[in-house]
Amino acid sequence: MKSELMDEVRYSVKNWWLSLILGILFVAFALLLMFQPVDAFVALSLVFSICIFVCGIFEILFAVTNKGNLSGWGWYLACGILDLLIGIVLICLPQVAMAMVPLLIAFWLMFRGFSSIGFAIDLQHYGSRNWGWYLAFGILAVLCSMAVIVIPAAGALTAVYITAFAFLFIGIFRIMLSFDLKKLKDNSDAFRKKMETL
Repeated sequence: MKSELMDEVRYSVKNWWLSLILGILFVAFALLLMFQPVDAFVALSLVFSICIFVCGIFEILFAVTNKGNLSGWGWYLACGILDLLIGIVLICLPQVAMAMVPLLIAFWLMFRGFSSIGFAIDLQHYGSRNWGWYLAFGILAVLCSMAVIVIPAAGALTAVYITAFAFLFIGIFRIMLSFDLKKLKDNSDAFRKKMETL
């Protein structure tokens, strides 16, 4: 009984809403890129730098508050630290950001895609029925990042649209993930209340 209780407590996830906020930020950034591609390309380095910095802070907070609750919390922490460092560098050196933004975005999206694939595998172990969608979003993000690297000569506008779709995939992934994490937390809370009445 004790081991079953400990297994259930592991599913309790704190601050699931941080993942929701991240997802909304990614989707908003994707829509900005899609509907204002020319203006967005001019401002891409600054917006990307700020977005990455803020996302890094949220990822680190989420990882630290769930250290004992999620077996894959290290992935969240690694993503957060990487985002924070890239954001700081790009904000402090805007000229570097302008020159390297397509390459930085491509490698950042690739890392995000691979980490999403890792999250999908973790969620499969937790019993999430949506893990296949998460896996698909991760693979799509990796493919988009490779496209940005492979076809830079196709033009800046093409790179902007590919980047927008990658951000959209990651944003949808994060929003879906937040609701799965909330469900895990609600189930764990309900289980604990039931155990307290016994």
